[in-house]
Amino acid sequence: MARARSDKLLVHAAGSSWDWLRLGRGGQVRDSGQCDPAAADWPQESAATVFIDAGLCMGLTLDLPPLRGQKLQQAAHWAAEEHFAGSAEDEHVVVGPRTEDGRLNCLGIAARVMDELVEKLGTLAVERMLPDALCLPWQPGELALAESGGRILMRWGDWSFTALDAELAAELIDTVAPPDSEWIWHGGQRPDWLDQSRLAQVRKGQPLLAVLGQGAEAARVNLLSGPWAPETAAIARRQWRRVAVLAGVVVCLLLASAAVENYRLARHSQRLAADMEHQFRKVFPDISRIVRPRAQAERELARLRFGQAAGLLDLLHQAAPVIDGQKALKLDRVDYRNDELELALRAPDVAALEQLEQRLRALGLNADVQGASLDQDGASGRIRIRRGGGA
Repeated sequence: MARARSDKLLVHAAGSSWDWLRLGRGGQVRDSGQCDPAAADWPQESAATVFIDAGLCMGLTLDLPPLRGQKLQQAAHWAAEEHFAGSAEDEHVVVGPRTEDGRLNCLGIAARVMDELVEKLGTLAVERMLPDALCLPWQPGELALAESGGRILMRWGDWSFTALDAELAAELIDTVAPPDSEWIWHGGQRPDWLDQSRLAQVRKGQPLLAVLGQGAEAARVNLLSGPWAPETAAIARRQWRRVAVLAGVVVCLLLASAAVENYRLARHSQRLAADMEHQFRKVFPDISRIVRPRAQAERELARLRFGQAAGLLDLLHQAAPVIDGQKALKLDRVDYRNDELELALRAPDVAALEQLEQRLRALGLNADVQGASLDQDGASGRIRIRRGGGA
């Protein structure tokens, strides 16, 4: 039993079957398995670190002044509200480390999801819970990749990570990969679309779960906090309550400091709001009515990175073969906004542009020629393409 308590249990809580490893004190694999969490066969007596699907979490970086303890937790929770689709009351926000420039890294996850995960883990003594992709080894200039259960884990920054199904990852990997980054593969079954030539390095020799366990040692965050704090943390809190009783006089002195700090926080918040609105108008000049600048900016960026990227890929996938088949056409410019693809083209005559319009409509796309004109070199014009429409 003494040896079992010194062992470390790693559980990958993703998919319908969960992988687990039991590591000895020296890091050697003592035992491993895969099981349905409803019929778990992992050793219950070992302290566990659990890795969950990174797609269930949201990595956030917030601009917050230096605060401590509960004040920092509350400020982070409400500052993160604008990143959530629903109410902040339904979200669990965990404070992580600060960046070099003083910004605060956090994790956000639905409280309902935390309840479901803890319930599935049952009586297992879990000490830490982390997003799996966040624990992939990463260095600046790299895109860390791995596969688990048909999901592709990706990490491209200190606090930039996600986990996507293989098909969606194939479409979005180029949008998240930093330019000129080295792609490093850390384990799992490489998908067919990931060409070996794209990988700068393939690391072998360790199970993916063991790799995540090593990365967890450097991850200064734990989703098990607040209502989901482990029993060891609850014991520590009870001990600190006794100390808190003796600190009543100090609390009185801190009230005045808190008032000053709240005033400073309010002034800092006003300056941040003014600067945020100024930067917003520079980056998004087409949005005239600014209500909540950060929330609107995040929506625009998310739509550009994921929503519009997927829509652009879909329209280009349909229209490209038709345009490529017209050798007399020359593509000058491509624009995409509000789910509409606009192509600036040159052609021998206006009839060629109209013929292209008809071919696109025959594919079920809504295509319209805009601003067609003739000059000494032929015809020029723009074709706007949207999903839907008919031939």
